[in-house]
Amino acid sequence: MSSGSSSSFGSSSNQRPGPAAGPTPGTRAGGGAGVGAGAGPGSGAGTEIGVRPATPAAPGTAGRPPYGPASAVLPGMQAVRQPVYGQGMIVSLLVAAALLVLAILASGDADDSRLPVAQTTTPAFWGLAVLAVLAGGVGAQRAEATAARAAAGVGRPRPATAMATAWTVPVVATLAAILLVATYHNRIMLVAGPLIAFLGNAGALLSRDLLDDAGDSAHRTATAIHTLVIHAVAFLALGAVYLNKLSPWVGAPLVGIIAGLLTLETLERGTADKPRRLLYALLGGAAVAEALIALNWWQTHGWTGGAVLLVCFYLAAGVLLAATQRSILRTRDLVEFGLVGLLAFVVLAATA
Repeated sequence: MSSGSSSSFGSSSNQRPGPAAGPTPGTRAGGGAGVGAGAGPGSGAGTEIGVRPATPAAPGTAGRPPYGPASAVLPGMQAVRQPVYGQGMIVSLLVAAALLVLAILASGDADDSRLPVAQTTTPAFWGLAVLAVLAGGVGAQRAEATAARAAAGVGRPRPATAMATAWTVPVVATLAAILLVATYHNRIMLVAGPLIAFLGNAGALLSRDLLDDAGDSAHRTATAIHTLVIHAVAFLALGAVYLNKLSPWVGAPLVGIIAGLLTLETLERGTADKPRRLLYALLGGAAVAEALIALNWWQTHGWTGGAVLLVCFYLAAGVLLAATQRSILRTRDLVEFGLVGLLAFVVLAATA
């Protein structure tokens, strides 16, 4: 992404304003031959100031912003001056550090008489876990708010239908890392836990920045990255819940919240108003929660169950997003989601 974009993730390049454009005097104002007509030599009268003809712009530089080098504008990205200095990176590093502490606290001998997520954890662990989740969400939303103010300052305000959803994916990514650290509580999670938290938070903010700053030529790539980040976080979070085989009274609401938040962020690419977007997010979360209740009756491996929940999320979020982008679903949309879902379920059933 360009250094001049309105992202909440990147940092500004050192930019110097170019020389101020203005008239170049041909002679001194008080004497000498005037450039304009009607002034005699040495008359001493006030003469017209001559203006040097403007130098033609170099090819390919028309419309370039007056700040920053020419290479600061990447193809397909909008040029907006960036006042934010790596807030997203700082938030991601702080959350990763908190996950490292949690991984250390969770290390130890397991008590097989309880759920995996509770075998080595203590109230202190869960207290710090709550603080880490809150830090990830608040930090992400503050970075997004700063980027929104910067965009509005240069004439590119966020659309009226925009919602404050920058916190959703970082919160779910942090929760996924915490659940995995508590479930496995081994030395591998000393590295894997902080890494998942960092990549989840940083990837979520970076993908939003790309989506906001992309022009028409880069919009497809930015959309693909945004979708990939959301579904990767969904797989880790939903799989972590299924691994623990929680009671339906606990597991279903938790899965519903995870899927609902991620659906809400997915609908950021749509054009629906806020009430409709909230309703669709609720429907998406309910669909995946119901899938978990049915999945609890299927004897399968933990990550296979997580993959099934991921497919359910993909179908629910995809159909709801298509409904917000078009007034009528196309046959192509129904065939795409139907075939992908069917093939995924067949493969998962065969490998279970």
